[in-house]
Amino acid sequence: MSRNAKVLCVSTKGGVGKSTISIQLIVPALFELAQHQKVSLYECDDENSDSLSYGASQLLSRNLVRVDTPFLRDDLLELVLKEQPTCIDIGGNKSTTIVLDALDTSGAIHFIDLALIPILDGEQDGLNAIDVYQRLKLLRPELPILFVLNRAKDSRYIEHQFENFFGDVRGIFQNINAVQNYLIDEDANAYLTLDDNEMIKYSRRFGLTVYEIASQERDFISRLKTDGTIQGDLNEAKILSFKHFVERECKNYLHRSLLPAIQKIQSTIRNLP
Repeated sequence: MSRNAKVLCVSTKGGVGKSTISIQLIVPALFELAQHQKVSLYECDDENSDSLSYGASQLLSRNLVRVDTPFLRDDLLELVLKEQPTCIDIGGNKSTTIVLDALDTSGAIHFIDLALIPILDGEQDGLNAIDVYQRLKLLRPELPILFVLNRAKDSRYIEHQFENFFGDVRGIFQNINAVQNYLIDEDANAYLTLDDNEMIKYSRRFGLTVYEIASQERDFISRLKTDGTIQGDLNEAKILSFKHFVERECKNYLHRSLLPAIQKIQSTIRNLP
């Protein structure tokens, strides 16, 4: 099952990082589980297509799914029945309702192995996360769900930044809207964190995932030191220096933040009944 796992990334709120989480976390996790088979990324969004920024990536094949079509139920059922590792990135706002309804009425929701719900640190993000969680559990109560606390500033103080998820750790305010209040017991610790980092931005500009850049073994410094033509070209030297910086920082970010999140996704999928 894990080799051809189907993972959903969904939130009703725009701008919470659904595409970033899909491409930087879910795709590498599925790529490894599938023993380096390309992951089929489906974007269910008629307005945005963030995967276009990752055109150089060798981890994924990009597919667009039209939301505003009477064939959506058939399209979703067809893609979940394919024997391939699959990430489904659902657009926010109206698209979320339409796609979740189509997953339900087509029966495709029963072929989803895991759903990820991104959440930022604003109060509205928490309310939206609760809404999506309850919708998913209504459609399929046993569906495994992970929350992604996105753009974390410092994982040591994650409870303070994401009070909308954990509740008020200072004990000053009521916790009536904290996400954890609405979770069933088995989901109480079903979350992972994704640290905020500029390498996400730079990896997108290179058209690659952080995972891919960090996996490269390229000696930019030797080229900088030994190639006389480069030494005479200050602009080329700056480019090599910057590539060295990005590769090093991507390796650090991968091991510090991305790998623990990727491994939790993989562990959840491997432990499915």
